[in-house]
Amino acid sequence: MEQQHHTHPAAGAANRIGKYQIVKTLGEGSFGKVKLAYHTGTGQRVALKMINRKTLSKSDMQGRIEREISYLRLLRHPHIIKLYDVIKSKDEIIMVIEYAGKELFDYIIQHGRMKEDEARRFFQQIIAAVDYCHRHKIVHRDLKPENLLLDDQLNVKIADFGLSNIMTDGNFLKTSCGSPNYAAPEVISGKLYAGPEVDVWSCGVILYVMLCGRLPFDDELIPALFKKISNGVYTLPHDLSPGAKNLLTKMLVVNPLNRITIKEIMEDEWFKVGLPEYLLNDAVAEKKVGPEDVSEDVVNALAIAMGYSREEIIDAIKTGRTPETEEILDSYQLMKSNKKLVEDINKQHKLHTAANDPSHARWRTPTNIDYPKPDNATNYNPSSTIAILPSSLPQIHRASMVQLRPELASIQPISTKKSRTRWHFGIRSRSYPLDVMGEIYRALKNLGAEWVRPSEEELWTIKVRWRYTVADSEQDADLMKMQIQLFQLEPNNYLVDFKFDGWESKSPEKSGPAEQELQDSDEISSFSAYPFLHLATRLIMELAVNSQG
Repeated sequence: MEQQHHTHPAAGAANRIGKYQIVKTLGEGSFGKVKLAYHTGTGQRVALKMINRKTLSKSDMQGRIEREISYLRLLRHPHIIKLYDVIKSKDEIIMVIEYAGKELFDYIIQHGRMKEDEARRFFQQIIAAVDYCHRHKIVHRDLKPENLLLDDQLNVKIADFGLSNIMTDGNFLKTSCGSPNYAAPEVISGKLYAGPEVDVWSCGVILYVMLCGRLPFDDELIPALFKKISNGVYTLPHDLSPGAKNLLTKMLVVNPLNRITIKEIMEDEWFKVGLPEYLLNDAVAEKKVGPEDVSEDVVNALAIAMGYSREEIIDAIKTGRTPETEEILDSYQLMKSNKKLVEDINKQHKLHTAANDPSHARWRTPTNIDYPKPDNATNYNPSSTIAILPSSLPQIHRASMVQLRPELASIQPISTKKSRTRWHFGIRSRSYPLDVMGEIYRALKNLGAEWVRPSEEELWTIKVRWRYTVADSEQDADLMKMQIQLFQLEPNNYLVDFKFDGWESKSPEKSGPAEQELQDSDEISSFSAYPFLHLATRLIMELAVNSQG
């Protein structure tokens, strides 16, 4: 292929990791840098995502990511970005990722509104990959054109799959850039959600953008945008086919219980037009694992990849699905389905996905556990190798974004300087501290918030509870709790910091000690950050109005 014969810079040990020669830095993500490299044996380009272990430790994610790495290694689909290998050292985890140099985001900006056949081809690939992951209990929760990569044949490669499962709220916001345009109503309202229905909504917005050349819900003001999404009111071009209109109206339904499912989408007549056979085969429901399905090859591969003993795996298959065996059976099913998937892909010569693997035959089969060892010539000396399905490659398309949305010109890209910028969510002030606190109390009163009378020890901290409503409706509205604290950064320079502090149900029967403890801990991570940002923004705007009065 053409990409295997491009000119590489002179090789050097300093720019080499294992069998991969680094070419350049592609970008910088939340946990480290992403570099373009090529396999020294085949010349195949790959991306190296380099994750700093110290960053993981500070995020309290080190222990969890190890298990996620082993499990996600098993996922293989022609329209999900591939993970070839992961190299571990004491300082970094380096993921060797399939390189896809384009994004659907850029494609839409360059080509505008698509014809239905073109949009349907992309949509079929997206839905097939989403269905594959849903069947294996992985939900994306952040689907948008920026997370849909394109290879040289313009085939979709979904990236950042499952990232929200191992990320904190702050890191999720960094990934999504705080843009709620593709978020479902239940996400922006701050309610708990199961997951699959959220992906259906996002896929509906993506299909709308491809077919109509614009967003169904858009507004420069976040509160107004939230209201549009919550009401679910949008317009469709008159020249759309009845089939396309019908599918969109079933996907963009505000009530998630009434929203169409992925399975129903794949049975839709408009969706099935020209559906490739390999995607149709992948949609066939998988059989339940039973004793008659035991495959020695799969058992051995699973034992090596996941660390289970052969006896544990066979006993789990014979026992059936229980809370104790569920993880082993899911892993077994993933491994077994990979083998079938590779056979299906090989029949589809147009995709040529097997030819994209840097080590050809050795990496062509996902069940092959003979991971490539690092080159002894390098000074990197990794302690071990593991594997993971990674997130997408950070792509900088600032120029095209500014051209599309001029208001984004004031937003600066992430700095690559060595010194780390300290970010705060709040406002700065040089006013006298007591005056600042007085203005905050006045703004909270104007907005209808309630607060706890502070003690002398907590004079600069305000504990607030605030009724959050959507679309001007107070029905079933819960109380969001927030802590506001005044810090001194330097002489005569203060920071008002906002911190999300959980939810409090307005229903008395839901506010018992056990339920309250659950809401204040485990459930916080399951809520959307948008309500907190919305109310914090209202407070900042109220303070700005008061300062001008």
